[in-house]
Amino acid sequence: MLETYCSLFSAYQLDLSEEQYQLLSQYAALLHDETPVQNVTAVSEISDIWVRHFLDSAYLLHHIEADVSKIIDIGTGGGIPGIPLAILRPDLDITLLDSELRKIEFCTMAVQKLGLSERVHPICGRAEELAKSADYREKFDMAVSRAMANGSMLTELSLPFVKVGGVLLAMKGRGYDPTVERFAEAAPLVGGIACEPVPYTLESEQKYLICVKKQSPTPPQYPRRFAKIKRQPL
Repeated sequence: MLETYCSLFSAYQLDLSEEQYQLLSQYAALLHDETPVQNVTAVSEISDIWVRHFLDSAYLLHHIEADVSKIIDIGTGGGIPGIPLAILRPDLDITLLDSELRKIEFCTMAVQKLGLSERVHPICGRAEELAKSADYREKFDMAVSRAMANGSMLTELSLPFVKVGGVLLAMKGRGYDPTVERFAEAAPLVGGIACEPVPYTLESEQKYLICVKKQSPTPPQYPRRFAKIKRQPL
């Protein structure tokens, strides 16, 4: 199987070492075993976990510069894309944030079993609250998120964590609609600018990567309370 997955990754100009393969295999088994207990992944086959979660996460590496060191994964769920990124880029320090305690408990267990505890930090909390804390506000080179919320909400919740000069990378599926997502409209209000979406195809499935660059400090009133974010999106 090592050769199979190395070939799969290399088809997308991505390298996969034997050690990384072993860690990802172990993580895939943990996700597979946890899914009957709680919904940490929507796919049940190990091969689908490799393609739909690991390969998709690895695609981000093409857009993460060498000088990026601290990343926060907003709405991480079962650890996607944060844990695969930590395995594939051993120089990264990654915070996994989710508001559901059971998912963070799973992430904590997985991180410990994979030997990543020194540089992967699962945290249970609400983004709109932690983003107001001096310990987290504008402390990260990059925020990443995969299907956590629509564009305007995600931008308001995520960009306050990012340093000026950093970026938000949002992963969206084939149903991406810029008029609905509203990254471009929300970004300037929280100190950013949305770049043109980058379309890509992963094993015949159309996807989009949206980059929001942080140009100035986020005004202190953002993010707002979650009820207001939902009621009056940017």
